[in-house]
Formats: sequence, C-alpha cells, structure tokens
Amino acid sequence: MFPLAVVSAWMWLLIFKKLAELRGIDSGRLTLERSRAFLENPESAPDGWRGDLIREFSRDRVFDPEADRKTVEALVYRKSNRLGRHVRTIIVLASVAPLLGLLGTVTGMITTFDVISFFGTGNARAMAGGISEALISTQSGLVVAIPGYLMGSVLFRRIQKNQARMKRFGLDLCTACEFGDTLNSAE
Repeated sequence: MFPLAVVSAWMWLLIFKKLAELRGIDSGRLTLERSRAFLENPESAPDGWRGDLIREFSRDRVFDPEADRKTVEALVYRKSNRLGRHVRTIIVLASVAPLLGLLGTVTGMITTFDVISFFGTGNARAMAGGISEALISTQSGLVVAIPGYLMGSVLFRRIQKNQARMKRFGLDLCTACEFGDTLNSAE
C-alpha cells in the first residue's frame, strides 16, 4: 500500500501542477495590427505565453522572412513541448497503480495460503486477513488509476488544444511579420 500511496501522491501533485499551469493560459486572439504593434514594441506585449513568444521572437529576429519563420517555429515548438511536459508521466503513473494493486493482491493471497498451510481451512478468521489484504489493495489500485486516467486524458486534450492555439499564433506572428516587412519595403 505504501508504494501505491507514493504513486498516487506523485500523480495528483503533477495533475494539480498541470491544472494550475493550464489555468494561466488565456484563450484570446490578437489581431494582426496588435501583433505588429507588439513586434515594434515588444515590451508592451501582454503577459502570458503570447507575450513571451513576441518578446523572444523580437530578441532573436534577423529580418529575413525564412529565418524569422524558422525562429517562430522553434519558439512555438519549445513552448508547446514545455506545455505538454508531465502528462505522459501522469498517464504512466495511472497505469502503474493497478499493477501495484495486483502486487498487493498476490501478497494477500500468499498470506492466505500461509494461513491455510499452518491452520488448515478450518480457521476462517485467520484466512480473512489475507483475503482482506488482497481485496483492499486491488480496490486501492483501481481507485487511484481510474481518476488518474480520466484526468490524464482531460489534460491531454486541453494541452492539444492549447498547442494548436500556439501554432496558430505562430502563423499569425509570421503573417504579421511578413505583412509589416512588405509595408516597410513599400514605403
């Protein structure tokens, strides 16, 4: 039961951490004009991941359309991967929980068979301890695993949506950058 408690605590710590991280992500969009304005003055960019991308891009920008596009893609990729961290760990921990419950089932049955070998089948009270150990550990493994799987899948879907949002913003940023460059070159 102790390893199962450790796995459960670790899994829920990661779940709450990821939920708090996702809560801080806004879902609004920036217009092309505002993105261009933030590119011209990156210090006025909004807080959050959009502002971080704008500031990092402004710092690394070389004013070559192809190089700038690759820079935006790299920044979005890095930010997107950072957002997806720990979700697979949550799912793995949820997968390990029933196995740890099964391990408790096996040890409970071994205890039951030890009682049977020592007392025989006539002492039901002595056998009940091993059977109880087996059932409680199985139940505990499932109680940890099922919510863990559900939360892992919810987090995975939310992260995929936010990663798609980041990619779309990266494309918008490239468009704003190219649009701004064509305006500057036309003047």
